[in-house]
Amino acid sequence: MFAQAPQVTNVQAEQIVGTKDVQVSFELTGKPGADLCFIEVWFKADSTQTQWQQVKSIPYDAGNPNGLQEILFDLWDEFGNPSGQDKAFTAGATESLQNKTFTWNAGNDAPDVNTEDAQIRIIAFYPKMEEWGTVKPTDQQKSGWDGFGDFGGSGASPDGNGTSPSGDVYVRDYADTNNYYVSPEPGYANLRDRIQEQYGISPIAPEGYFNDADQLYFDVFELSDGLVNELTGTMPPSGTLLCAVVGDNLIPVMLQ
Repeated sequence: MFAQAPQVTNVQAEQIVGTKDVQVSFELTGKPGADLCFIEVWFKADSTQTQWQQVKSIPYDAGNPNGLQEILFDLWDEFGNPSGQDKAFTAGATESLQNKTFTWNAGNDAPDVNTEDAQIRIIAFYPKMEEWGTVKPTDQQKSGWDGFGDFGGSGASPDGNGTSPSGDVYVRDYADTNNYYVSPEPGYANLRDRIQEQYGISPIAPEGYFNDADQLYFDVFELSDGLVNELTGTMPPSGTLLCAVVGDNLIPVMLQ
């Protein structure tokens, strides 16, 4: 059984009367054995906008056990010189639903915005891991979303339309280190279209896999070992394979 990606639901945001601060609440559910998630908060002033802005003006509140924890980390320029600091946010996450709240100092991040049509998006993801099993540095703990379009969130406010196409996030499965190459077939624009048109198989997670090398999202398909063998001439080690279609390659992935 594959582990469930963290789920964000019931995102609510309300301006605190007499201030430029916004009180945000959401519900977070993790997988069995999880203890925390990294959290990204995004904002746009108008629901018709396609570009979101990442929120960083969230003060740490030691008196709020259901709030976000902040991690400060140093930034470095291309020459290895310190260039400032940034912050990341985390929240405790278990398989039981937890209510989370925090205050956003909206006047800092959006000082000139006056709107009644704003939206807040919360993205939750488990800590990113190195191939050898250690946690990546904090400055690499990013969802990979660039803030453009509708993809990238586990939940949004006020109408919830920020849910990603599948709600799931997939990562490279290093239990199978193969990249299964598929020779291009005339008549199909790409491998993704071929799988859907020739075999009638739709992706289980559209744009569910983020490839660090390309900095792009790719669709994830569930394919039988026989079909992978038919496409590539190589029989995978397991009966069913979760594959991200990256160019002409099937890359084994697993649910984060």
